[in-house]
Amino acid sequence: MRGFESYNKFKQNIKDARQIYDITFHLYQSESTELRQKIKSGMINPTIRTSVGSIEHTPTALCERLRSYYPYKLRQLILISTITALEVYLTDVILEVYKRNISPFKKTDENVTFSKSYLLSMSSMYKIQNDLIRKDFRSLTSGGLKEIDKYYKKTFGIDIKNLGSNFQEIEEIHTRRHLFVHRDGFVDSEYATKFPQNGYKIGQKIIITHKYLLSALDKLSEFGKAINKKLLLKFPDVYRKPIYYIGSRDFNNEEVNLMVEISVLKENFDAITHLKSLNVNGDFFKDYIVQITTIDNNCILFISGKQGAISKFFKPIIENKNMMISKTIELRKKKE
Repeated sequence: MRGFESYNKFKQNIKDARQIYDITFHLYQSESTELRQKIKSGMINPTIRTSVGSIEHTPTALCERLRSYYPYKLRQLILISTITALEVYLTDVILEVYKRNISPFKKTDENVTFSKSYLLSMSSMYKIQNDLIRKDFRSLTSGGLKEIDKYYKKTFGIDIKNLGSNFQEIEEIHTRRHLFVHRDGFVDSEYATKFPQNGYKIGQKIIITHKYLLSALDKLSEFGKAINKKLLLKFPDVYRKPIYYIGSRDFNNEEVNLMVEISVLKENFDAITHLKSLNVNGDFFKDYIVQITTIDNNCILFISGKQGAISKFFKPIIENKNMMISKTIELRKKKE
């Protein structure tokens, strides 16, 4: 069973976060211990410059910061980065699901408004579909876990609040990250009201301890894993496989060779069967077909023949309300 690439990236991000914290925290403590010994012995300069050289440090202040402040800031940055990675995973996987199975996205009759210039600039229905899905996850990025929860329920039938993880703990981690990003870590009324068990009052600076960060990484990892498992059960592999029809015609450099991109406008309309059976005054279109490829509502048609012979078939295709020609390209042999 092929997994989701967005989950693999999230899993790698968690692993990287653990490794970065492990070694950096260790180096902070190790350097702090070594520096403290030098201060006690008096064998140290009054100021210290690192290899970067952008600032001077006093030994005593640097020793204290290495022991407490720098690890605290490191935990803060890792938490922010990891929640961002979770949000990226939960939104990017939507596009991966769409590429496997378009059906869940057809459940709602939500009205969507496009400008005339946008529609006229689109070369195919496939590109419009992609833009619609991308529009979904752009709005989810700004909506947070609440909007993602609603979207997963509505579109996939997945309740991310009930996957075995303690969702309130995930919400608390997510909200804590929000406080650091938007309030420099100071508690607001929403956090104080929603998570009173943590004992923080409005206006207090929230703390990320060593134990808290390691626990948060474990919880986020399990939460992401549970969602991935549920998505794989519902969308196990690529359902949206292309369908091919290989015609009896070959490309002929002495004739006109065309690639025609067609958008299928009606659900379950069999474009291949229709095009194969098309005839004008007893002349069958299938005799000019090199290949047809369809996937979902998109059809790519390759034809070859004399200009006059193939041009007469365009009118019945255009007049058919179940399909629309998006693009026609003449295929020419490159000049040597």
